[in-house]
Amino acid sequence: MQIATLAAGSLEKALASLLKYHPDPNPLASWHGQVIQLTLAPLPFDLFLILSNPIQVYSSYGGDPHCRLSLSLNTLKQIQAGAPLSELMKQGSLEIQGDMQLAGKLAGLLSAIEPDLAAPLSRFMGDAMAYRVERAGRRLTAEAARQLGRLQKHGGTLLQEELRIAPGIPEFRHFSGQVTELQQRSEVLLQRLDALESTR
Repeated sequence: MQIATLAAGSLEKALASLLKYHPDPNPLASWHGQVIQLTLAPLPFDLFLILSNPIQVYSSYGGDPHCRLSLSLNTLKQIQAGAPLSELMKQGSLEIQGDMQLAGKLAGLLSAIEPDLAAPLSRFMGDAMAYRVERAGRRLTAEAARQLGRLQKHGGTLLQEELRIAPGIPEFRHFSGQVTELQQRSEVLLQRLDALESTR
């Protein structure tokens, strides 16, 4: 899928740019190619992060990932802002399967990034003005993130409770459990039918 490849390339480039602002000049030195499968709502495909220096992002991966993360863009921003993973999991906005320490390590890497937006601006408008523009930009970004979070929350509530289009997480888990149970019963029934046919 070309869109998935484009998204993977864009994310890889964005991560490389962001990591330049990490306090450690070589933050990926101790990482040895661990793989994280990222299900990022609302994208209809998964992305795979190969944690090496530099981070590589693929739209498909042949092996088993060390960790699987399922989250939304808003949750990703919360992780970058330093929100505790356990709290996000309790809220149901983050699901982690596999190596929890690896997920925590990635969260720590992202939360340590502090982009210095004033440095490139200061070349054009001077230090004082660049500082003011950066502060205003951060306030605007924080407000936009807050409003986006509210919109996402209200949109989810509208879909789940008012329009009854989207199922809630508990309903989805219950349905998944029923599908799994039906599959197991079908397999048992097939085994019984095979045993009956072999006795004829």
